[in-house]
Amino acid sequence: MRALAHNSSMRKVEYTIGANASRLTGYLHDDLSGYCDTYRRRPAMLIFPGGGYILLSPREEDPAAFPFFASGYQVFILEYSVGEGIRKVSPESEAAAAVALMRENADELDIDKDKIAVLGFSAGGHLALSIACHWRRFGENARPNAAVLAYPVVTMGEYAHKGSRESLTGNDEDLISYYSLETQVSEDTPPCFIWHTAEDASVPVMNSILLASSLSALSVPFELHIFQKGVHGLSLARRETGIEERNAQAWFPLAIAWLSSLFSFTL
Repeated sequence: MRALAHNSSMRKVEYTIGANASRLTGYLHDDLSGYCDTYRRRPAMLIFPGGGYILLSPREEDPAAFPFFASGYQVFILEYSVGEGIRKVSPESEAAAAVALMRENADELDIDKDKIAVLGFSAGGHLALSIACHWRRFGENARPNAAVLAYPVVTMGEYAHKGSRESLTGNDEDLISYYSLETQVSEDTPPCFIWHTAEDASVPVMNSILLASSLSALSVPFELHIFQKGVHGLSLARRETGIEERNAQAWFPLAIAWLSSLFSFTL
């Protein structure tokens, strides 16, 4: 199901994904390429907010989406299944379906189908990394071209975020193994941009360090930034998203620069 809305510079699209009818919302640039020197097809960013697979944090939805929109991206937010909804359909399958939908409708959405990135915060970072590692289960169209991971849940082992582990796996040993993503990285995992804070008391920074080690061992391109200061859940690390942490604010321009190089895209 889809609804369209327009204003003078932006289209809004909405889809439903999967058995739980999870909402996928997109904010799209109008095509002005016939009037000025600009892009018609643009890179796309698909955002997964955090919330421990129990809820979805609004601070990591639109507040994160619009800076990417302002940087020239077509931006999407997936309100994936959490809580009891996971028992009916896995968030990973919804993420795969969202990436595939974006790629399969690239012409209509003015997306460069070879420049689709995923961005996840905390448990949403786990979901972004999950589809980056497991995309082969869902087919080539489900493969993201890059993953941006903000203070991500990575492991279900010693350094796990216990709430995410319990919500996602129900403490089932097979699922714990499957979703311990530091063990699921392969040569086919897309490039990753990772950032975390050393002070994170909810999702230990070892999650990102373990991931970087696995990526390095397989020569998967990555960039890792660990900021000294900052609690968990910073979002953009600005006052408008709850907590201002000035050094950690650098993650956004760093991520834009990394993506610009990877995608050969600049405004």
